[in-house]
Amino acid sequence: MAEERLILQDNLEILVRTIQNQPIDSNCFVLYNNLNPSCIIIDPGSEDCIELLIFLKENNLVPEYIILTHEHFDHIWGVNKLLELFDCTIVCSKKSSESIVDKKKNLSIFYNQVGFEIALTGKVRIISDEVLKLGNYILQFKETPGHSLGSVSFWINEMLFTGDVFIKDTKTVTKLPGGSKEQLSKTIYELDKLFNKKSMMVYPGHGEIFLFRDIDFNKVI
Repeated sequence: MAEERLILQDNLEILVRTIQNQPIDSNCFVLYNNLNPSCIIIDPGSEDCIELLIFLKENNLVPEYIILTHEHFDHIWGVNKLLELFDCTIVCSKKSSESIVDKKKNLSIFYNQVGFEIALTGKVRIISDEVLKLGNYILQFKETPGHSLGSVSFWINEMLFTGDVFIKDTKTVTKLPGGSKEQLSKTIYELDKLFNKKSMMVYPGHGEIFLFRDIDFNKVI
């Protein structure tokens, strides 16, 4: 996917880089600008983070925050590697923080029968429905359960990061532990109320970026 740009109200140009996680093809995003080296990494799901680390080095970027949209292993696998190399703060929901430290709850044990756990030895910032200033960026967070108990979405201007709540042309998975069609229905109702009249671009946990208004909610649940 191509890098995209957005001009905020204070004229700060935000760049978004999409990096495909491996071996599960989930999306990792990097939010950064050309004014300073600090950046935000969203859902680093590759165990070795090779492509991500090359990108950071080539662009002289240093991650300050790691945002986790939810607790599943294919979105958090690279966290331990990043914590070894950088002084990052993990930003996630309370439910997510309780699950990423358990190989059963983060589902990694079911992927390769070995699994892994995130070592929360560093800084962790627990978020709910709130506005946070993270480095140079102001982000609005909202808990959005349905796919998992710990799912959160956040937005910055007209960029909406949803994890696995929405994936283009795909029914949202609710059959995994912590999933709930009832909670997903409530999440969809609340997000639609917020964004149905805005030109929001959805940055999902898998697949292509798409317009929020193009979502067919009848096919999501």
